[in-house]
Amino acid sequence: MYTYRFIFILITELVRLVITSRFVPCFLAPSESRFFSLLSYAGSLFLTSIAYIFFNLAWLNLASTALGLILISAAYSGSLKKRAQFVLFVLSISCIIDLSVYSLLGPTFDYEDYSESASILSLLLLLAAQLIARRILPDSNERELTNRYWWRYSITLIICITVSLVLYTDRTISPMSLLIVCGGFLAVNLVMQYMLDGLAAASVNETENLALKDQIRGYEREISLQEMNQERMRAFRHDIKHHLAEIKALAERGETDMIAGYIRNMEDTVNESEQLCNSGNIVIDTILNFMLAKAQDKNIHVNTKIAVPKDIDISAFDMNIILGNLLENAIEANSLVQEPRIDLKILYMNESLLIEIDNTYSNQIIVKNNHLASSKFPADGHGYGIRNVRKIVDKYTNSFDLRWDDTIFSVKILIKL
Repeated sequence: MYTYRFIFILITELVRLVITSRFVPCFLAPSESRFFSLLSYAGSLFLTSIAYIFFNLAWLNLASTALGLILISAAYSGSLKKRAQFVLFVLSISCIIDLSVYSLLGPTFDYEDYSESASILSLLLLLAAQLIARRILPDSNERELTNRYWWRYSITLIICITVSLVLYTDRTISPMSLLIVCGGFLAVNLVMQYMLDGLAAASVNETENLALKDQIRGYEREISLQEMNQERMRAFRHDIKHHLAEIKALAERGETDMIAGYIRNMEDTVNESEQLCNSGNIVIDTILNFMLAKAQDKNIHVNTKIAVPKDIDISAFDMNIILGNLLENAIEANSLVQEPRIDLKILYMNESLLIEIDNTYSNQIIVKNNHLASSKFPADGHGYGIRNVRKIVDKYTNSFDLRWDDTIFSVKILIKL
């Protein structure tokens, strides 16, 4: 009998872990260490099974479940707030389910002994809650609640857990009353989580949109400046016959000093409008000439290989975001490098656009939630460059590859047009 109970508890707790793991994507990102994940789940299984097999006390079961959830959360990527949010949410759901099982079983429920029927019913209810949660809650592991909302949400869940435990140990409350309370708690939990996910998503989108608008305004100003330079160059070419006539007249009068000064003025005008990139594609040339001029002003050695047709099927807006962000990141990464360098390659082949940027860097690469994070301080308002580039290239059939070693950071994008 004891062996049967041991095996039954072990199996039910294993199933419970499998169901619990399906809550994780709503809060946390996958971990890169499969071994650590298995170890965390094994530790959680051990804690909860021991508590049910040898003790089966309400407060101890709650504590073991909480510790098990903490172990599981440690196996995934996410901030401390997201881990706490996951633990409290699943723990409150578990408490509500245990309370519901007690109210449904009513007089047949035995506090002192482990109940197989109660365990099976709790698993079915947990599965139902998980299916509902995954249905209405998105995978929001990238979204962070502000401290104000996080504290309110956490306190609400803690109150829910505490009240559930008190009601569970209070045997004077009728099963029907408990069932109503459980339904109310569950509805409040799911609705609150859904609304907070919406607030977090809105906050992230608002911040990203503000950053994107600032970038767009900057690029619009930059393009205007480049168009002015190009206009000056076109005007210069248009007036070249007048310049030649003036030089000829000066030469006929033998005024060599004035000829030299006149030619220097012409050289200054040409240098102001010098094109670092002249591929023939005005959108790409305009962006690159501005960004590469900034790189040269910072004494960054630039190597380019550009071969694109005059017209390609990608908007100026998209090219602005892609090249502007990537080159801006490359320039900033070279700020503390002794021998800064940027290698840029843009090629059009087989109806695809290949963009490769290699740059030297010296700052630390920070990876957070499987995404590159800004190393700037403060981090608020930064770190959207690569994300904005990804959003643009995701509109096309593409491949996006980021790699780095101790000195070189590389970005490679292939866009099918």
